[in-house]
Amino acid sequence: MVKQISTGGLILSYSMLLIVIYLTHREKLKITKDILISYGRMSIQLFAAGFVLLYVFKMNNIFLTSIIFVFMIFFATRIVIKRTKVQMKRITLYLFISIFISSFSVLVFVLFGIIHLKNPNARYLIPLAGMIIGNSMNSTAIGIERFFSKANDNRELIESFLCLGANRYEALMRIREDAFRSSLLPSLSSASGMGIVFLPGMMTGQILSGINPIESVNYQIVIVISIATAVTISNYLILRLLEKSIFNNKNQLII
Repeated sequence: MVKQISTGGLILSYSMLLIVIYLTHREKLKITKDILISYGRMSIQLFAAGFVLLYVFKMNNIFLTSIIFVFMIFFATRIVIKRTKVQMKRITLYLFISIFISSFSVLVFVLFGIIHLKNPNARYLIPLAGMIIGNSMNSTAIGIERFFSKANDNRELIESFLCLGANRYEALMRIREDAFRSSLLPSLSSASGMGIVFLPGMMTGQILSGINPIESVNYQIVIVISIATAVTISNYLILRLLEKSIFNNKNQLII
């Protein structure tokens, strides 16, 4: 049985933020307000999520779980758009489709092919979906930002390729490859250091709750590979959709 953290202990944990505030203030970073707002929002959102999950897990209703799954993808999409600040027709739809297809397909395979659940279980589906969608959100933000940054910096080169007879796919090949590689690097770096440099959150939580470490390892390996697969699929889809959308019917760049 995991040892519970008391209310006093939880409040005491916030005192560590005083170090963060002190050092950032000392260096005149002027982000004290951002720190307070960010961690205040985090606390409210996590407590709200905890109470909601108590109800959702108890209900274990597939319709309610599906709605939550779709909303998670929707909010992830909005966060990516806000973070990348890309103003482009249909990019929200393209991003939603990319994350939905990748996360849904991977979740179905994991839940029914690997864990062998007979029915969709909210206790498994929502936490796994959160990890997969969250990582897809972060990686696609990197991929999209890199793609548009490189495309804008290399407009003349792209147009030169097109003038020499290259099609859209060929003209954007190097840019797409660079964006794709950049989007996957965080997942690769994280996987490389896992187990030696750090123990991931899910594995740590399971160990603290008394689960056999080897069983925790099995789950963590499945999660890490699932995340890598979903991240790869979502970035491949969004980049392929974007490369078709930055040209008009006359093969002219519109970004």
